[in-house]
Amino acid sequence: MAASLQGWSQPAEAFENVIIHTADGEVVDGGTIVWRDGIIRSVGPEEEVTIPFDAYVRDGGDSLHVYPGFIDGMALWGSPDTDGPGGTPDEPGNPGYKRAGIQPQRYPSEHLKANDQALEKAAEMGFTTAALGLKGQMLPGQVDLFFIRGKQTPDNLLEEGVGVLAQFKEAKGPAYPSTTMGLMAQFRQLFYDAEALHRQQEYFASVSSSYPAPQKEKELEALYPVMKQKQPFFFVADSKENIERVLWLQDELGFDMVLVSGKEAYTKAQELRRREIPVLAGIDLPEKPDWMSTDDDGKDEKDRDTQPAEVTEEMQHFRERQQQAYKERINNINTLRESGVRVGYSSNGFNTSAIRKNLLILKEESGMNESQLLNILTQSTADILGYGQRLGDLEEGRLANFTVFDNPFTEEKAKGLFSVSNGEVTELDSESSN
Repeated sequence: MAASLQGWSQPAEAFENVIIHTADGEVVDGGTIVWRDGIIRSVGPEEEVTIPFDAYVRDGGDSLHVYPGFIDGMALWGSPDTDGPGGTPDEPGNPGYKRAGIQPQRYPSEHLKANDQALEKAAEMGFTTAALGLKGQMLPGQVDLFFIRGKQTPDNLLEEGVGVLAQFKEAKGPAYPSTTMGLMAQFRQLFYDAEALHRQQEYFASVSSSYPAPQKEKELEALYPVMKQKQPFFFVADSKENIERVLWLQDELGFDMVLVSGKEAYTKAQELRRREIPVLAGIDLPEKPDWMSTDDDGKDEKDRDTQPAEVTEEMQHFRERQQQAYKERINNINTLRESGVRVGYSSNGFNTSAIRKNLLILKEESGMNESQLLNILTQSTADILGYGQRLGDLEEGRLANFTVFDNPFTEEKAKGLFSVSNGEVTELDSESSN
């Protein structure tokens, strides 16, 4: 009986007559994808794929689109909200780790809210995997990798502790650190304290007697892997100045890192490439200035509701600077890519419902095409997370993670119909996915 159970496998499943899109931009019309036990067994043109006799087959009618499952490199879906600021601590200059926002020992797998609608919405938008962090201040906790399956996401942990989330976010209320300079000093002090504690623990372990046991400090011990470059910081920084501050800290403390969000990362593109720091870029794009939208709407002056005011020389200079800043932000990801920086995707609290709208803006205004955007959402993010051989594309032997859409994913009307995450199929209710 034991031998027969060991050799048992689940029935295969398949989609046939679908349009398959790979991470490198290849498109296969009339394609078939077969998976069993959570692994893709065969994928390609229908004449090259044999569907097993026991497979449950869904027919795409030559109109449905299959994409590799999108991957969010750092999302806050399912995170509980942070506590309020509370009262004034007895020692505002030394408020304790939790009040200071220093909680790197926390794991999302222990705190995730299964009923967060963002987890359902993410699947509808095409996400099948995400590295999830927790809301908080300077060190909110670990970053855990999950298969995204709506309310079942907390039960679908892929790996704990792929990184430690860090950010320049002050403590709430009257407590230290309450300034950017204070945060910089606190990061340094934490590393010095962690190193000292680690030395004490090592010495205690090496002697047989006459040395007191060091006090356990889980917050500092959680930083050991970062200190030893066995685990990276997922460091959130957007402005040029904050990105520079992160790089200064890296020079001093010697940690490995992934830059998260990086709205102005283009300003440090060459330095990021030199240091081989990947960027999990956000697409929380700036609003287009009204006057630029007016210029782009294609209407004649007589068709507009109001005649524009005369543009003075001073106003023209302002508009030129405003236009340059807008274009630099819109071209952020493309600038990083062209500079040789590895770029993936992270939402980091960005509204999931606005993702497609902003992808369309990037496609129209940044010069990036659909295949380049797809690669960033899939293979490139998988590579940065260390899962480039298992996730991110549709190939035999990879984990069965993909989404079936009714239209190309960058089209405004596209809806996710089926989500396949770790081989498990969810039929989506995508009425609101636009």
